[in-house]
Amino acid sequence: MNVSINAWLQHKIDEYNFSVRDITVDFYMAQAKLNRPDCTPEHLRKFNDTCLDMAELCQLNGDDYSYLHALGKLHHRLIEEMVNTAREKLFRMQAWQLARYTLTKLCHQLAISGDWDKASELQRNFVKHATWVL
Repeated sequence: MNVSINAWLQHKIDEYNFSVRDITVDFYMAQAKLNRPDCTPEHLRKFNDTCLDMAELCQLNGDDYSYLHALGKLHHRLIEEMVNTAREKLFRMQAWQLARYTLTKLCHQLAISGDWDKASELQRNFVKHATWVL
């Protein structure tokens, strides 16, 4: 059976939208666990993995804006957790390590698009907040 290009394309777009919707639910569930005062480094890693999965889904589908948005949201939350003195030192160190990775991915994507100022700003912000952990 031959399918028109338009039908095939619409199917792929619908598939992507459903996948984003599904992983968005996973994101909010992981974020809810992270919002609890008694969350563990395992919850942090699960949140990180979910956000990275979301970002990868967006990147594989050519959705650069959503890719940067997902990474940016993750990075911002990791920075928040790095400086959250209510968390244990091990938890904050895990957030620091994960934030370094997201910073690398964000800066790489921003460099590709030529947004050096934003990449530099993210790096300065990370260094400023990293001193709280170390």
